[in-house]
Amino acid sequence: MSATKIVRPFLSSLLLGSTLALFSCASGPSYAEALKTMPPIPKGKGRVFVYRDTTLGAAIRPKIKIDEQPVGTSVAKGFSYSDQTPGQHVVSLVTEWKHKDTITVTTGHQVSFRTHVTMGAFVGHVIPTAVSRSEAEGEIQNCKLATD
Repeated sequence: MSATKIVRPFLSSLLLGSTLALFSCASGPSYAEALKTMPPIPKGKGRVFVYRDTTLGAAIRPKIKIDEQPVGTSVAKGFSYSDQTPGQHVVSLVTEWKHKDTITVTTGHQVSFRTHVTMGAFVGHVIPTAVSRSEAEGEIQNCKLATD
């Protein structure tokens, strides 16, 4: 078998993967730009940010749910936000399995979840993890608003 017959499929796969990664990243305004036009947190609510600061698993785009209600999509280098009532809330994402984490929302404050991709048997898993505001502020800067 010639080297060309071995290398060509590999290069085609690499090109396809790179193309999918490019088109699977968030394409809205940057975090800094979005903050300028984002409405203030409504009275009696808190704001939940969910972001993914890497391109790993860019083709994997599960819906973000808070208390089983869809609020956005987890995309590579992207973020979503949702205003929620005070109290305990569950953020979940489903690919092969459902992964979730809980956070307490307080009036007028912001809370954040980072999502990250891990290997699965058939498809990657996207796992939410509650993070501090200072940690989120450092990581979300390179993300763009996910506009689904």
